[in-house]
Amino acid sequence: MDYKLLGKNIKEARKSLNMTQEQLAEKIDVSTVFISQIENGTRKPSLETLYKLSVSLNIKIDTLINSKEPSDTPEDIERLTELLSMCSSKERRFITDISKEMIIRLMGDKLL
Repeated sequence: MDYKLLGKNIKEARKSLNMTQEQLAEKIDVSTVFISQIENGTRKPSLETLYKLSVSLNIKIDTLINSKEPSDTPEDIERLTELLSMCSSKERRFITDISKEMIIRLMGDKLL
């Protein structure tokens, strides 16, 4: 795991929420110094701490640890995901089927 990238992603997610290191540290019950060390890649968070960070920052763990930075996901896709999560599985299938048809019509031969 790239701990420098993890730290960078945590820092970006924190800043996108206009949260200070002190506020984040308080939320997950660690020191501000520890948050700083994680963000700098000099300390490795435990799985429990990583989970608390993900919950506090409202971001998936895999987004934090992957090379794809949190800010790389377009807001409209995040919003669609949020809306779909509020639907039943039957409703999600219905929306997915409609979306698939719309994309095929919009993209046409580009999909092939």
